[in-house]
This record gives sequence, structure tokens and C-alpha cells, in this order.
Amino acid sequence: MPDPRTDLDVILKIERNKRKKLVPLENDFYEKVAGQIRKLESEKRKIEDPYGTKYAILEDSVKTTRKAIDSIIYNRTTKIIQEARHAAEIAHLHRSSDDRGDNLDSMTQEEREFYNSLVKLMTGYREELVNKIFDKNSVIETTQSSTGKHHMSGNTPLEQKGTTTVKDTTEEGTKDISKDYMLVRLLKDIPTFVGADGRNHTLMKEDVVVLSAVNARALINRNAATHIQIKR
Repeated sequence: MPDPRTDLDVILKIERNKRKKLVPLENDFYEKVAGQIRKLESEKRKIEDPYGTKYAILEDSVKTTRKAIDSIIYNRTTKIIQEARHAAEIAHLHRSSDDRGDNLDSMTQEEREFYNSLVKLMTGYREELVNKIFDKNSVIETTQSSTGKHHMSGNTPLEQKGTTTVKDTTEEGTKDISKDYMLVRLLKDIPTFVGADGRNHTLMKEDVVVLSAVNARALINRNAATHIQIKR
């Protein structure tokens, strides 16, 4: 498995070349990268001349490391979302959550927690929506409630009228991913555009993707996407 001391650009290159597969990483990979960055920052602080060559080299190393690890996280997060979507679909079709996913063993501890949260969220959303549409008991209760509504007080709570509700997943920010990114589900096809992160994006209806907060909010405001909140 790759060590963070290895050139992160190499890991990123492999990650980009593998469209669905994750590069296997150790559980504490991100902790080691964080330690690597802290070490570089510490070495910078020890240099008395901030305009010298050595300081400039360390500054460039810090920037390069941060940029590489940000891109690695973005690429891996996208793959994890697709993996979770597949697992949720399998769980719905076969009424089983035993599918571990092809990439689970390649994930870090943080990524596995994120993956499990997504599978739970997507499975719950799918089941709740399907039950709302196809649950006969709910339909019968709603019909009976509507038939006898002239006997009810206008102050009767909505739940007592047989209405099935679906949890709103767009109320709060998805801070578990990143303060700069949001998890959204597309409501329509979106032509290719250059995002705030500098990447080209071509999005299709029903895609579940991570986008920069700026682009995500723009799509949400145009009713082209809906925000997915991750609950732990």
C-alpha cells in the first residue's frame, strides 16, 4: 500500500487512471499526510530568512502536498459515493445489507465511516420514498382521512390525517465531507461546465456527486439539484 512519503502525485495519477477502483491506503494514511505537512511547516518556521531558497523550496513543498492531497480526497470521495450508491441499490433489491462493496478494503478508517453513513442514508431515503408511494395502508388511511375530513377539526395535526412524510435532507450543510464541498443529487442533466474547483463537470439526472459549495448552491437555487445531508 502507498506510503504518504511516496510522491502524492503518483498516487493521484493512479487514482485518476482507475475510474472506479480505489488505490489501497492504510487506515492512518491521512494522519501520516497531516504529520508530513506539520513537519514541513515546522521546518519553515526554523528558517530565519523567509526570502531564501530553502524557505521557498519548503513553501512550494507544502503547497504541492496540500494541492495533491485535496485532489486525492476529491477523486476518492467521488468513487466512494458511487460505491455507496451501488450498495444501497443492492440492499434495496435484495433486502440485504451484506454487500461489502469492491473498494471497502481499500478505504481508510475515515472513508469507511463516510461510506457506511452514505449507504445508510441512501437506503433509508429509498425505502422511505418507496413506502410512501406503494404502501397500501398509507393510501387507505389517507383516503379514509380525506373522506371523513368534515368530521375533523381544522386544527388536527397533519400526522393524524394519515399523511406519510419524507425526511427533508436539504436543511443543513454536509460538513462531514468538507466545509468547501457539498453532497448533492441532480434533478436534471447539466451540460459540461468548469467548476469553482477548476475541474470539468458533466452531470446527469439522478447522479449523486460532491461539488464545490459555490456550484452546488447555484444548482440548488436553479432547482437543478437537491442537497443531501449526512446524518451520523
